[in-house]
Amino acid sequence: MNYRHAFHAGNFADVFKHIILARIVTYLQRKEKGFRIYDTHSGPGFYDLSSEQAGKTGEWLEGLKRIQDAHIPGPIHELLSPWLDAVDAATEGYYPGSPKIARYLMRKQDRLSLYELHKEDFAALQTLFKGDFQTKTFNLDGWYAAKAHTPPKEGRGMMLVDPPYEDGDDFNRMVEL
Repeated sequence: MNYRHAFHAGNFADVFKHIILARIVTYLQRKEKGFRIYDTHSGPGFYDLSSEQAGKTGEWLEGLKRIQDAHIPGPIHELLSPWLDAVDAATEGYYPGSPKIARYLMRKQDRLSLYELHKEDFAALQTLFKGDFQTKTFNLDGWYAAKAHTPPKEGRGMMLVDPPYEDGDDFNRMVEL
């Protein structure tokens, strides 16, 4: 697999996905009961926007940067605020991936399960969440883990499925899942 999240972190599709993720987590929090978030293709979880990979494509300039530079009207800013808060909480020059955004928004009763198959990305993900009792990292194929680890014991949750779409069958697999 050639796809690496770092080349695309913060692009317009990533930003859109993360805004939706933040809104769903916020919606799930309307009930006090805890829930589990599954991320089947997590990547390393955190991205240096000055890295060689991010610089090679510069995709974040048309996504994250455009929103950061824009004047966002009040009602829209309120809608985006869970995501904006997670981004603002990140170290300057870094973009939080879906694992970091989800974790930022979670409450003490919520749980996070992260799956990443790529060895280097998994090592970074595991290091990022080391010692976090609410987050479990798995060096497993998210396609299989999603089926094996659901339904969550919490009885409520969400699953983020964003494969690399390098395999021509990824879209069909996602629909089937």
